[in-house]
Amino acid sequence: MASKKAWRLAGAVIILIGAILLIGALFTPWYAYKVSYAGGSETQNSYPGLPSSNGTIQYSCSSLPNGASCPSQTSYSSISPKETNVGNIAETGFFLLIGGIILGVVAAIFGFASRGNARRSGPAIALGVVTLLFAMIAPVLFAAALPGAISSDISSAYRPPNTSGPWSSFTGSSSYTNPLVGPVSLNWGPAIGWYLSLVAFVIVLVGVVILFLGRKEPPAPVPATAPPPTSPPAP
Repeated sequence: MASKKAWRLAGAVIILIGAILLIGALFTPWYAYKVSYAGGSETQNSYPGLPSSNGTIQYSCSSLPNGASCPSQTSYSSISPKETNVGNIAETGFFLLIGGIILGVVAAIFGFASRGNARRSGPAIALGVVTLLFAMIAPVLFAAALPGAISSDISSAYRPPNTSGPWSSFTGSSSYTNPLVGPVSLNWGPAIGWYLSLVAFVIVLVGVVILFLGRKEPPAPVPATAPPPTSPPAP
């Protein structure tokens, strides 16, 4: 059976993997809004970051009609119409991810150090629990608050009439007919960064549980004591 030191080492490694996944989530899109029409498509990818940071909104396009060019990357405060509320959510998620990454790495360091001192597993477990909270709050915040934020930022003048979109739900699809380009389909929902954060949560949770199970060494066996010598029977 593996020693408790091996358990603590395994827990630290797993927590570190979770922190690395949060780094990946920091640099990958969290939300995608795709518009497809006339054989072409345009996808707006939203990243966590500061509202004014250029590149927090990026585009990918395919066969746009009438020789149209793909939009360049932009920020939440520069896009038209401005996505002020969405930018605030992206900023909050950005700092939650950074906090989760830092705490996850520190938790892993304490976990590695606990191989030689089981008492150091306590701080590792506590930091791992906080990392769990950060890894979960960020995607939950996006799912719960993003539709309302988009609805506040994008007025009805910029939406297709009588059509659902990211302003009405976190994920979904719809379609309508545009008199200039014909049938248009809309698809929106979470992207890879959002899922990475959830996977990181599960992995860090596993690491914390393993650290918890290995937090104490089993008590050392008590050596058997020899029975006291007996006096010979009296003659």
